[in-house]
Amino acid sequence: MIEVANQNNIRDIIQKSAEKTVLLYVFDPQDPKSAALTQALENAAGAGNEFLILAEADVSDPAIYSICAQIGITSLPAICVLENGRPVDLVLSDRLSNLEAVPGLIASFMPAKEKILFAEAVKLEEAGKNHEAFAKLQEAFEIAPKDINIRFGFADIAIKTKKLDKAREILAGTDPADQQSQIYQDLMAALTLAEKNRENPETRILETRHQENPDDLDIAEQLATAWSQDGKTEEALQLLLSYLKRDLNAGNIKKVYLDILSTMNGDPLQGKYRRAVYSLMY
Repeated sequence: MIEVANQNNIRDIIQKSAEKTVLLYVFDPQDPKSAALTQALENAAGAGNEFLILAEADVSDPAIYSICAQIGITSLPAICVLENGRPVDLVLSDRLSNLEAVPGLIASFMPAKEKILFAEAVKLEEAGKNHEAFAKLQEAFEIAPKDINIRFGFADIAIKTKKLDKAREILAGTDPADQQSQIYQDLMAALTLAEKNRENPETRILETRHQENPDDLDIAEQLATAWSQDGKTEEALQLLLSYLKRDLNAGNIKKVYLDILSTMNGDPLQGKYRRAVYSLMY
């Protein structure tokens, strides 16, 4: 996010540092080099950056000049890094002279990659894109498995996407101390309920019928559909794929397969099984 800081809003901008890092960039517009540096900072910070605020401040503004004096800025351009309303770092002109180093400088103030992935997953989940959120949290978990917020978030989205075996695996790895938390207890309760609901008697009947009549395409299609609804998406696709490998035009197998694929947007398995059927089709 990019903002212009001045005497009217500087206090508000400082307060925003309680939520995200603020880079208070102070410059002299009369300096011919300031335009290029400003552009480089804006390109690196990005107008859509959700983790940093680049606050551009003209030193000729009395309020900005006063702040420079308070925090010890003696040469321009300079960046004062603010967190929780306080300066935590000062980047003076000597570190801003190399424009090629600006992207790396900005990146150093960004959160760790797993934190960014976690934040992106939260937004995806809020938008109802649970499979995409699962993929983000899976990547975050691989980077930081000891981060309890990521672990619990990953388990939660695994339950919501009916990846119950994965959810149980994630929760089983929780440290004993964290197992005493209410969040852990709530997740275990949700997982237990989801596992109980997955034991659909109608699905069991279809499984038995399929074992007895493995060549009945209608039963196979019904079973695959039931499995996908019960969260056993990969099992469903594997079953259908076994028929497609024998006959690409068998019954409605291909349609059911593609219908299940269409519900998996963002699921890492979607690409795998899409390539599998395309290799047969083309």
